[in-house]
Amino acid sequence: MTDPNKPADEAPAAPTVLTRLPASALLLLVVLTLIWGNNYPYTKVAVEEIPVVVVRGICGIGGGLLVLIIAVLAGQSLRLNAVERRWILPAALCNATLWLYFSGLSLSFITAGHTAVAAYTMPLFVFLLSIPFLGERPTAGKWLGLCLGMAAVTVLLLRNFDMIGGDWRGIAAMMVAAFSWAVGTIFMKKVPWEAPVLVLVGWQFLLGGIPLMIFAVPALLAMEPASLLAWSGTAYSTIFGVSVAYWLWFKIVQMVPASVASISVLAVPAVSLVSGALTLGEPLGWMEVAALLLIVGGVSTVLPKPGGDKASANVASK
Repeated sequence: MTDPNKPADEAPAAPTVLTRLPASALLLLVVLTLIWGNNYPYTKVAVEEIPVVVVRGICGIGGGLLVLIIAVLAGQSLRLNAVERRWILPAALCNATLWLYFSGLSLSFITAGHTAVAAYTMPLFVFLLSIPFLGERPTAGKWLGLCLGMAAVTVLLLRNFDMIGGDWRGIAAMMVAAFSWAVGTIFMKKVPWEAPVLVLVGWQFLLGGIPLMIFAVPALLAMEPASLLAWSGTAYSTIFGVSVAYWLWFKIVQMVPASVASISVLAVPAVSLVSGALTLGEPLGWMEVAALLLIVGGVSTVLPKPGGDKASANVASK
């Protein structure tokens, strides 16, 4: 019914779109940033003693099961429709299998901090892939962001050539991981998914972890006994790095647009750099800081502007 006291030509009020995190989400973000930021050093500790495929297979299957349990406790159905069942395996291959393996492989070659910074090239790959597959037309500012991101990778490559124990293969492995994650994100944007995102994440990690565990069996049987610290790193990555972190992430995305949340978690690689320096004695000099700033600048230009993002939450960081 029309309000008689309201002028006839008055337009309806536009819905309020949050462009910053409310106080209720800030604490969740701090916890999430600490969990994801420390996940790289913890995983590095694990892969130094345990084969990468074993660590990541456990993370995939264990983390996927826990995420699905969280979804059930939240009252969500685990059923997928016919279209979702057709696309869930390709999405799982990119977002879970390849991402988990190659990011873990990267940690076996280079520092946790360098791996975390390189991981944040993912939105830049999404930007490139969105041109042919999503029909997007990038602005000059977004091309600048791509250049900044690639400059960060160049800095890290130079740093690893200069370091004792540095290895260009670590950056290369992380580029494969970031690219596969970006392809998976395109799948998530292109396919008309109907299931809750938390359910989709759980299925992807569970299904994506299965091939890793199959290949992990010979390595597991042949490996030397690992320390409690290494197994603790594996448990941390499984329980906190996947399950708890994704639960927190989607709680935050429920409160604000995905773009606002994505920009907010750009502190994750900074936490990894500091944590790696304090706990593992990794280098933290001007080159690491420069690479971090270049990545933050580059990613900030390619993420959607707050208030204009209606995309799915799969712009998420890991």
